[in-house]
Amino acid sequence: MILRDEVGRIIFSSCRQLFNSGDPLEAETRACAEGLRLALEWSDKPVLLELDSSVLIDAIGGRSQDRSCLAFLIKEIKDLIQGRRNISIVKVDREQNRASHSLANFARTDAKIAGWLGSGPEVLSQDLEHVLLVSPID
Repeated sequence: MILRDEVGRIIFSSCRQLFNSGDPLEAETRACAEGLRLALEWSDKPVLLELDSSVLIDAIGGRSQDRSCLAFLIKEIKDLIQGRRNISIVKVDREQNRASHSLANFARTDAKIAGWLGSGPEVLSQDLEHVLLVSPID
C-alpha cells in the first residue's frame, strides 16, 4: 500500500505478508481492504484508490449481493467507501501499479511486515520513477 499526496509524494507506505490467500484475487481484495483502512486512518483528504483488477473493481461496484467466497471482504470495502469522504476508484494498467506489486513481492519473499512514513523500502525507488500519476482529486 502506498499513500501519496496530490503531487505524488509518499505519505505512508506499508507491506505485510498475507497468509492463507487462496488465489491472486483474494490477495488483491485483502490488500485493497487493508490499504483503504490505512488511507482513511492516515489522511483526511479525498482518496483515489488505484486498482489494476477489473474483476475486483466490478465486484466493489456491483449492486447485487455477492455470494462468492470473498463476499465478506467486498462488503467490508463497500462499507468503508459508503458514507465516507470522497473516495474514487480508478482502473490502472498493471504497469502503473508496479510499485504496489513490488511492495507485495517484497513482503511475500522476505516475510516482511513493515511501514514507512514519508518513504518506502529501497525496492520502490526504481518503480516510483516510472509511475504515471492519475490526476489528483480536488
